[in-house]
Amino acid sequence: MRGVSLDEIAAATRISTRFLEAIEKDQWDQLPGGVFNRGFIRSIARFLGLDEESLVAEYALGGGGDAHAHVAAQRPHRMPRNWRPAAAAVAAIALIVVGAIVGYHRYGAGMAARLHARYLRAAAGSPRGSAALPPASDPVPVGLTLTLQAGKAADLKVIADGRIVFDGTVQPDDVKQFDAQEIFEITSSESSAVSLEFNGQPVPPMGTPGQPGSITLTRNDLKPVTGGSH
Repeated sequence: MRGVSLDEIAAATRISTRFLEAIEKDQWDQLPGGVFNRGFIRSIARFLGLDEESLVAEYALGGGGDAHAHVAAQRPHRMPRNWRPAAAAVAAIALIVVGAIVGYHRYGAGMAARLHARYLRAAAGSPRGSAALPPASDPVPVGLTLTLQAGKAADLKVIADGRIVFDGTVQPDDVKQFDAQEIFEITSSESSAVSLEFNGQPVPPMGTPGQPGSITLTRNDLKPVTGGSH
């Protein structure tokens, strides 16, 4: 466009006409590459009075850059793996395992022998057979039994350990029996309508005859059983 020949440009910029022809034909593989190519573009632009930076940018967008350098610039950098901490941890674990095995073989048998000897000494010092006897357990409490016999009709309610076991009307000569572990609560519309036995022991009347009555029986109300002399 400016009517300048390649020879004039070559004379002014000292760039070989061969390189100038390669630049005109976009034969970038014929150029030295790298900073040399950009230097050529800047020199040509300066001689022709053009914007150097614009021509360099066009050169880069046109694929004139060094292909290998471009690929290397775009390739993500991988951080090198540092295997030293992991290797140190594995080595420490291996040392612990080996130490445990060696310690067991060296000291385990001796410790077992000492413990066994201590057990034998303790058994020998205790009363004969006491080491083999399990500790005595607490005696199982005796269950509670309530037996009632109706002499006349009455409304009756019996609660055993907080649970209602009877709530209704009894008739003359009715006999009923209930079991509990801790407590009985008996309520009657007529105190003298029923007679009670608590674990085979007679129970006093629940109240005044002809009046409603109630009574509570627990294990503490049982009288101790004494044996007769022979």
